[in-house]
Amino acid sequence: MGSVNSTVVVGYDRSAPSQQALLVAGREASLRHAVLTVVHAYHYARPTTPMFFTPPRLQDVYDKAAKKIAEEGVDYVRARYPDLEARPVAEAGPAAHVLLTAGKEAALLVVGNRGRGGFAGLLLGSVSIRVLGGASCPVIVAGGDGRDGAAAYDRVVAALDIDEPGCADVLAFASDEAAYRHVDLVAVYVSEDEERWVMEQNLVAAGLMKSSAEVAADIEERLTVAVLHAHAQHPEIKTSHQVVAGTTGKVLTEESSRADLVVVGAHRRHGEHAGLRIGPVATTLLHHAHCPVAVVPHG
Repeated sequence: MGSVNSTVVVGYDRSAPSQQALLVAGREASLRHAVLTVVHAYHYARPTTPMFFTPPRLQDVYDKAAKKIAEEGVDYVRARYPDLEARPVAEAGPAAHVLLTAGKEAALLVVGNRGRGGFAGLLLGSVSIRVLGGASCPVIVAGGDGRDGAAAYDRVVAALDIDEPGCADVLAFASDEAAYRHVDLVAVYVSEDEERWVMEQNLVAAGLMKSSAEVAADIEERLTVAVLHAHAQHPEIKTSHQVVAGTTGKVLTEESSRADLVVVGAHRRHGEHAGLRIGPVATTLLHHAHCPVAVVPHG
């Protein structure tokens, strides 16, 4: 669970999506008893300006204006969470880079789905995509129907792939979130028709001859064990699971319409290009979910 030493970092640029992100981050920090860092990234001068450097006086103007925006963000979130320990940070540089630097030691990063520079029809902005691509901690994208993560449905949904080694990490994060919020945890595994057919063909070819009923029973058993383990971590919350036939993205998007948060996994990249590798299911959710989406690194 959270501690007074943990930090939640959120990006703020005065846009409506970043205000929603502030409220989601404020709620998370409040639930975790964490410090909230409100980050505003800015540029000294437009790239078209024919200057090799910014005059000190002009630089001072940019610095003060940026700090004021970060402080506005702190005031905005404190209006909802007055007891929250929050601090403003204003840094010059590309927004994603500034956020990732601020979030290096954070327990959680929160971004809006779009910033001030996005097109009106854009579902996920470039800064959010870059933050997701470079993050080393879980990231919540505060998109969806404009909800701030406050309890509307009293359930957190964990989108599980039981064959993924990172399934336990996704479930552990979702379980913690449900416990922070005192709501139910629902683990959802989507069984795709095409996947089932391919699996059966492979089993038959290998001479194992498992029927679809046996395959389904095996998935059900493994899911039950995983959810029981999560429940053991937080016995105070109600946990359940369901296996749903259909298309993963479509099923999980529908589930998000009656959830306060959907949690999904992403492979962690190592080496020079460290960060998260966002798969097709997470991508679909980030673009179409009706509530905030948490992306949890694993691997």
